[in-house]
Amino acid sequence: MPLATSTGTARSCGGAERSYGYPMRRRLSTSAAVAACCALLLVPVLPAAADDATPTPTASATPSPSTTPDPTTPTTPVTPTTPTTPTAPVTPTAPTTPTVPAVDLPRRELPLKKGHFGHLVDVAQERLAWLGYDIADANLERQRYGESTQAAVKKFQAKFWLPQTGVVDRKTWNTLREMANPLGVLPLRCTEVSISLCADKTTRLIRLVVKGKVKLTLDARFGLPGMDTGEGVFSVNRKSRDHVSSLYRTWMPFALFFNGGEAVHYSPFFAADGYNGGSHGCIGTRDIKMAEWLFDRVPMGARVYVYRS
Repeated sequence: MPLATSTGTARSCGGAERSYGYPMRRRLSTSAAVAACCALLLVPVLPAAADDATPTPTASATPSPSTTPDPTTPTTPVTPTTPTTPTAPVTPTAPTTPTVPAVDLPRRELPLKKGHFGHLVDVAQERLAWLGYDIADANLERQRYGESTQAAVKKFQAKFWLPQTGVVDRKTWNTLREMANPLGVLPLRCTEVSISLCADKTTRLIRLVVKGKVKLTLDARFGLPGMDTGEGVFSVNRKSRDHVSSLYRTWMPFALFFNGGEAVHYSPFFAADGYNGGSHGCIGTRDIKMAEWLFDRVPMGARVYVYRS
């Protein structure tokens, strides 16, 4: 017979649980506890009090930086800019005529013709002489428009397809100025003495320079390779009008000797063959009349300068 206990619980060999004689009061208390728990689960959870929680800021709650200037700092009022008046387009001006160099005289000084004299005549003669034209007025008198100047102008006009009038009009003057510029290309050794013969081996020209101005320009032929014409400053130390070379037995008239056996003279071979050949060291010219003219006007002691430009 099973024993009764105060708990009212007994266990059988099969492990099933049975109740025997539990008091009613205990059951009621158990049911009330279960009901209370269920009631607690059904009560809604209320939010915490406002003074116990930190409010979460929202985007709208955060004040954005104000663009309104600080009322304590007065802003400088913007002065409205005055609209600029559009400038009128610049009308292109017609190209100006190049200024005539100082050496040129006004138009009223032209044309130049035989019988005229003065500075402008001197400039024209100098340019013609620089280009190799014969200006052989008496005693090398410059600034007078004589027959030789007139003849030189006609030759110049013929070469450049200008009317052969022998008169220096504006067109002839402009052409002469263009062809003969620049004039100041002579070395100092040619201009620092009163008279000199300047022989340029580069351009193959020889010039008579008197008081710094070119009086005559002639074609020149120099020595062959191995017989080169000496370069440097020399002076005329002997003159021979009808000279024949004692070494080569060749005719070399109007010879102006300046460096041993080297001389400036007329060369018939240069006149016949041109630059197809050369001399044995002398400076040959090929215009016999101008060679004679030069011989008569170059004095003993005159400077001879042989150089390369």
